[in-house]
Amino acid sequence: MKSSGTIILLAVLLLLAGCLLSCGCSSASGPTGEGPPEEPPAPAIVGTWLSLPHEPGGARDLYLFRDTGRADATVVPGDTGEPPDREVYLQGTWEQVSPSGYRLTGEEITHFFTNDSHSSRAIRDLLISDVEGERLYRECDREHPL
Repeated sequence: MKSSGTIILLAVLLLLAGCLLSCGCSSASGPTGEGPPEEPPAPAIVGTWLSLPHEPGGARDLYLFRDTGRADATVVPGDTGEPPDREVYLQGTWEQVSPSGYRLTGEEITHFFTNDSHSSRAIRDLLISDVEGERLYRECDREHPL
């Protein structure tokens, strides 16, 4: 009896091993170039940009451009040792209008700490990226890249 149980167990194990081997990949992968299409590269504007200060130790702008077309920005205080008297936020969208040009539209909101008041203004800037895509400039202010 023991030998027939062992034979049955061995047969079941061999059958399972055969099933596992046959369930694996049975053909070599296709030639290169097949498969899902590659995603196009993200536009040069997508990412985080920190502007250079207008004067040594001055405030800088931090921009976040998402691949969904959303844009956010805030002012990062400089290292002057003085507490900031305001905070500035920008919320809006961007769209590519040329190979190196981007239209930024939105609203800039300023909160003044001195009297706890707010102001806002509409933003509509044309941003230009350099050839390498390493610098981003406002069309009206090429001296201070983002």
